[in-house]
Amino acid sequence: MVAAALALIGAWLPATAAHAAGTVTIADRSPKEDDGRWKLKMTINYGGTPHLSHIPMLFSFTPTVHYERALTDQSPEKPILNRIPLQNQQSINESMDVGFSDGSGKVFSITKFDFVLRRDRGFEAGEYELVIKRASDGVQMGQKQKITLQGENEIIDRRAIVFTGEKKKKDKAADKPDAEKSGETEEAQGSEGEPASEPAEAEAPSAAELPPERGAAAVARVARVARVARVARVARVARVARVARVARVARVARVARVARVRAWRARRPRHARRSLAPAPAARADGSSSRRPLCWTARAASRGDCPA
Repeated sequence: MVAAALALIGAWLPATAAHAAGTVTIADRSPKEDDGRWKLKMTINYGGTPHLSHIPMLFSFTPTVHYERALTDQSPEKPILNRIPLQNQQSINESMDVGFSDGSGKVFSITKFDFVLRRDRGFEAGEYELVIKRASDGVQMGQKQKITLQGENEIIDRRAIVFTGEKKKKDKAADKPDAEKSGETEEAQGSEGEPASEPAEAEAPSAAELPPERGAAAVARVARVARVARVARVARVARVARVARVARVARVARVARVARVRAWRARRPRHARRSLAPAPAARADGSSSRRPLCWTARAASRGDCPA
């Protein structure tokens, strides 16, 4: 019987340890938003003295309800709050090292820990389920807890879109007397077949509408401006062509000069090249033992070089 009792206790203890270890207490499960942040103040009981002063833990937040602020047709000015249930949402995981020691290095089984949630990490106002596990072996710390993050999310406009147009303006001609209508009818018949004129601000008198003297002067001025522009364009084209021709002639001359120099160097006799050997020592009478050289092929052809 004693062996059976021990076996039962041994089977019960691992199941209890695998279910949860220690406890986690949150001071305020509905924190308010402060500058895009929520602070959770926790008291964590490890369930015994930890073997390390800092224990890596994984905080998993699973969103269950989203708080939506929306403008509707019933409330077009003031947003209303819609609590939208969520299912099968991906958890937001945060890894933190929880310290169980003080400044002297003494390790305790209970610690106080502050956890800050930020909007830039994916958190929004709503309801979440919090699960804390040890990162080393995956054992859950305490029970699953529900927290509510109070705050104001971005406003969503859910009002219906209505396409409306302005009422058609009444024809001003309907209010005019019959006499004016008849006069306008005659003017319309007289101008029938002519193209529609541009708006008043875009109209400009043509040369035909101006007096004869002003019309002739305008036409002459336009012709003079066109002639000056044409002359300037022709001069610019000629200048560009002249510059290109000069550059081409210079390039041809340079190539010809290089060819002449190379041909001249190829025709020079070998003995006409300047020797780079050091000068011989002078004789006792002051004369040199080296014979003078002909520096040019022309001097050699004339026989100016000494024997």
